[in-house]
Amino acid sequence: TEIYTLSLHDALPICLYIAGDFAIFTRPEAKVERNSYPLPTPSAARNILDSILWKPEFRWIVTRILLVKHPRAAANATPSLPSTIALKRNEVQSTIAPRTVRGWMQNPSSYEPQAAGAGQGTDGTPRMTTALKNVAYVIEAYPHVFTPVGTEGQINTPQKYVACFERRAAKGQCRSQPYLGCREFAAEFRPATDADTPLDVTENLGRMLYDIVFSAPGGKRPVFFDARLEHGVLNTRPEEVLHDAAARAEVLACSYKR
Repeated sequence: TEIYTLSLHDALPICLYIAGDFAIFTRPEAKVERNSYPLPTPSAARNILDSILWKPEFRWIVTRILLVKHPRAAANATPSLPSTIALKRNEVQSTIAPRTVRGWMQNPSSYEPQAAGAGQGTDGTPRMTTALKNVAYVIEAYPHVFTPVGTEGQINTPQKYVACFERRAAKGQCRSQPYLGCREFAAEFRPATDADTPLDVTENLGRMLYDIVFSAPGGKRPVFFDARLEHGVLNTRPEEVLHDAAARAEVLACSYKR
């Protein structure tokens, strides 16, 4: 299968500014109480882009994530990683089967709400969350095209999806509301500008989740990389941070629908 990739000499990558009051990008080693990475993982950043523009013909490849100043940050504030806040949240433990939802749609009177409280008869568990507050980032990415020719003969090029994404981002359009790790932490977004410069922060972030490879129905495998923030820039370009060639190929080839 022929695959198109975007050369930076042919077109610029998309640059999206996102910000929010709270964020939680859960470290996988924190199995019970949530603890956040200071920046979005590449997979979290990719899902933010997917919420604005997604097509089965391509996949967003995140190349850089920039830590930038939050709009409400003090002008003379010392550049640093986002501050944290401790929250207690009731998390629902079970899931709702699609057939149950279809039954509710056919017979609305049979709807039973799923309560997330901590009392008797509810389906929630109180858990502590170490979240981030007042965060702002810039995501840089390009579309990795799987299907160069569409079903109706149209040509699918990276430039086509870049232009479509930029139009949607400028108008505030999205498939679903982008969020910062959890749906209750909604994100505001817009095209990034030259004023969105990275903060002068350099720090090792340790092992970070890069993405989940769905190799077969029901099969999934996490891929990690060594994350380092250099002057406010986290390099996530797969050919530079994924040193295992097999894992890199799996990440690039993985799509929701092929």
